[in-house]
Amino acid sequence: MNNQNKYSCIVLAGGMSRRMGQDKGSMIIYNKPMILHILERLNHKINDAVIVLNNAERISIYRNLLNQYADNDIEENFDYELSFIEDEVKSKGPISGVMTGLKNIKTDYALVLPCDSPFISGEYIESMFGILDENPLADAIIPFHIKSNKDKFKDNEEFNFKNADEMSLEMKIQNSEPLHSIYKKDNLNNIKSLLDDDSLYVKSFIRSLKSPVFIEVDNKVLFDDDFKNLNKQEDIDNLKFKK
Repeated sequence: MNNQNKYSCIVLAGGMSRRMGQDKGSMIIYNKPMILHILERLNHKINDAVIVLNNAERISIYRNLLNQYADNDIEENFDYELSFIEDEVKSKGPISGVMTGLKNIKTDYALVLPCDSPFISGEYIESMFGILDENPLADAIIPFHIKSNKDKFKDNEEFNFKNADEMSLEMKIQNSEPLHSIYKKDNLNNIKSLLDDDSLYVKSFIRSLKSPVFIEVDNKVLFDDDFKNLNKQEDIDNLKFKK
């Protein structure tokens, strides 16, 4: 499958990395920056990628670091257009990064990925875009895990479900992977409204969508390993030990 001229990717690298204690995307994992593992797997699959960072200084750091691992300019290592963009709204979490990315992509849809998921597979990327091809009217493709939340929802008056379908939808949202999802560029106004209300959860954004398609993880198409991320030094230490 070659979606090179159809879709984009947004890589979120603007977080504070408080649990790790240092910038995650630039950490060297298996002899290359963590973010480079992701960028390489996007080859032959997208039209363009946007790396969203929180300030100009970090953009410069990332560009210089990635150039160290390239024969020429880092952009020449990929068959898609790569750009570095400063987050438009600071200190509002990943939802503002998604908005900034959607504003700057060159197609109608983008796969959002966090910079701390170096094990994302090329098969995952192709599968997600393939699912979008099968659902051309969707405004999002969102993976979710099967977990039993029925008792929690049943006893929680906050949700006040009208029917089983409404409960099922909320279960999918609660167990979703919003930072490994595809979103349509037309959803920009939804995010702006949430930011204006200081509602910063990406799952609130998902609730605002009119026609999302939810895909169960471990359905022989999407697998748990694709969502593995490295948040703490302990994660890195265990990774090195296993190697």
